Amino acid sequence: MKPKISLFTSLFKGKLHLKGFLEDITNQSFFRRSELILINANSPEKEEEEEILSEYLHRFKNIRYSVLDEDPGVYAVWNIGVQQCQAEYISNANVDDRKHPHHLEKHYMMLEENPDVDLVYADVAVTYTPNQTLEKCTPSMIQKFPEYTFLNLIKYNMPHNNPVWRKSIHEKHGMFREDMISAADFDMWLRAASGGSKFKSISEVLGLYYKSPDGISTKQSTLKEAIEEVNQLREKYIHKTDYRELIIQ
Repeated sequence: MKPKISLFTSLFKGKLHLKGFLEDITNQSFFRRSELILINANSPEKEEEEEILSEYLHRFKNIRYSVLDEDPGVYAVWNIGVQQCQAEYISNANVDDRKHPHHLEKHYMMLEENPDVDLVYADVAVTYTPNQTLEKCTPSMIQKFPEYTFLNLIKYNMPHNNPVWRKSIHEKHGMFREDMISAADFDMWLRAASGGSKFKSISEVLGLYYKSPDGISTKQSTLKEAIEEVNQLREKYIHKTDYRELIIQ
């Protein structure tokens, strides 16, 4: 049976988070109607990761796993994942993030009920603690996003880490840029929205974002370049708004 939602995941140095990630995904209320595509980008922890993964590959036939000969970069892996997705609705699932148990189901229903919408996103909680769960989050950790407008998209760097979108958005607007270090998803959404795609929000906390000290957009060695990418995108698309106070300092 064709899945309703395809999730794709780039796996690289993920052994710390992988067990919790797999439990989180396989406990989704909608997982039996979904598929998980795991792509190992030649991780130096591959042996340990595969030991964790083996139990889940045995239990769940809707998890597909492959290994690349070399790491082509996270967005190149995402593009491989998109191409492998069988469902009409797709999403990236970061191995260090977590989802509400009804995350997939609620995003799926929103897309089904709004055929003119290409992407759906929800509020998130932000944590600095690895393998945190939504149940342990406090109100101070919650980041609420406004309803979609192009102004809000460019201002708040929406839809953040947990959107679900129609695979057809890539047929209309292209794939993720593989030459970008951390903002290729932001670039993708700006490109799609400026080209006519509509987005819609779910006013509910359905995802958990781990702000890792080793993340590409957070660690010191790449932070400056990551900020420059976001600012360049805002400057590129600023002419479509009347808001000119968006530059990160």
